[in-house]
Amino acid sequence: MKQLVGLLVALAVLLGWVSSPAVAQPISGPIFGADILSAPIVATAWLAEAPQNAVDAKLETEYGSKLDLNNANVQGFRKFPGLYPTLARKILLNAPYESVDDVLDLPGLSDPQLEILRKNLDNFTVTVPDSAFVEGGDRFNNGVYK
Repeated sequence: MKQLVGLLVALAVLLGWVSSPAVAQPISGPIFGADILSAPIVATAWLAEAPQNAVDAKLETEYGSKLDLNNANVQGFRKFPGLYPTLARKILLNAPYESVDDVLDLPGLSDPQLEILRKNLDNFTVTVPDSAFVEGGDRFNNGVYK
């Protein structure tokens, strides 16, 4: 009985695959030695006019290439040796900052911590705090673990 059911399921899958419109046209292109099929790209017009949210707009600024001290979450500091987790927490708890150099005025910094911060000043930027980045507990635990 189990073999019969298995055979029927395999037959149904095979028939579904053969009759599927996805396999009706073969893939072609320079890799396969044929010209690329000319199919209209419907999403192009929509993508050009798509509204952009505040987070995407901010990622296109310097924020996307540097660590924003006013909007970063604690996980962002992991890529800089010596900052995560202790200095990252101090930086986040004392935000917002008006300039990158303000981070050097954090209370209770040791000389080694100041040196780590000085070495990383070029990796930081400061922008206006954005609620999309700093509200709630996401700043300390955004649920993204790499």
